[in-house]
Amino acid sequence: MKVLIVHPHMSFYGGAETVVINLAREIKKLDVENSVLTLSISEEVKSLCEGVEVITPEECFGVNLQNRSFAGSMKRLFAEVMALRRLVMRYAAGYDIINTHNFPATWALAFTGHKNIVWMCNEPPDMWNKEGSSILLKVIREVGYHIDRFIVRRTVQRLCVADELNGERIGGRYGMDFDIISYGIEYDLFSEGDGSVVIEKYGLQDKFIVTQVGTITPQKNQMESVTAVKELKNKIPNIILLLAGTGSNDYEKSIRGYIRENKMNEHIFFLGHLPKNEIAAIYCASNVALFPVKTQGGWLAPFEAMCASVPVIVSGTMGAASLIKREGLGIVTQNYADAVFDIYRNPSAYREKTIVSKEWVKNNLTWANFAKRNLQIFEDIIKNKGGNE
Repeated sequence: MKVLIVHPHMSFYGGAETVVINLAREIKKLDVENSVLTLSISEEVKSLCEGVEVITPEECFGVNLQNRSFAGSMKRLFAEVMALRRLVMRYAAGYDIINTHNFPATWALAFTGHKNIVWMCNEPPDMWNKEGSSILLKVIREVGYHIDRFIVRRTVQRLCVADELNGERIGGRYGMDFDIISYGIEYDLFSEGDGSVVIEKYGLQDKFIVTQVGTITPQKNQMESVTAVKELKNKIPNIILLLAGTGSNDYEKSIRGYIRENKMNEHIFFLGHLPKNEIAAIYCASNVALFPVKTQGGWLAPFEAMCASVPVIVSGTMGAASLIKREGLGIVTQNYADAVFDIYRNPSAYREKTIVSKEWVKNNLTWANFAKRNLQIFEDIIKNKGGNE
């Protein structure tokens, strides 16, 4: 069996990139030949592929997280789909399975003739979903959803998700059955961070540290973390919020403006994109890990924080919430300020709970299990020449 793993961009080591790299490495350990195909890859990410072949175009097609106009977004989307499609068409015939990841990879694979396509749906497309959108943009967005559904149902043979909540949401959207394959977690990395380094670096001695890790976007919803700190700063005068993740976009600018208006500069630190070992150290220095994520992304981060024995708070709408709630691994709520304050008042009680959560992650969320379950699906689809319809 030969597997081609397709992901639009590997320009920084985020959640989806973590999934791709660990899947590629683990199935290679099981003697399954595979390659990663992408439009761009950073040196940091490439160094982590550990001998897995990485296929990129001759001319780099860079990712751009800056907000663009609708026309600019459409032009960029079309160019990205066509560039990825050309690259796939050049290599796809040599592989038995195509394992596709984030949008617009599914669109790039549409009607290519390859019969064995498995979609690991990390994040379904959330097209131009902005607050205050015009009626015209809402109509265009709705049309985009119908086009996406049409393409996916005629392209993807098996749909995979990480948890029940996303399965119900995504499976319902596409009218498809789904397989649940929980991601693995880099337990050793995140359990061994040195929090003292972070405390010393940022001068956080005697601070109550709340951390959110993730790309700064409306979907990750960092503004909710900021407003929770605003509500708590009089009750917890030494509270600090660390925001770690790629930003430098309009959403970050709006958050910074809100912070200035409310005179909260001394309570908020923007750390930018950081390597995983520094994220591990930040978690180990933290008192709370907060993830008010809306409906997409961020699945790995709460479990990574659990490895560092940090109490975790997540929104009820993020994909990981169903698993966290079912196993009692953290707090699932929309009232973030109250949850943070409860942890502040009862640290010893929550410390005991984090020990249980940490052990559960270690025993249940491994990349080896993730890879084996994917291979079972790949073998099944080859054997049966088909999947979910």
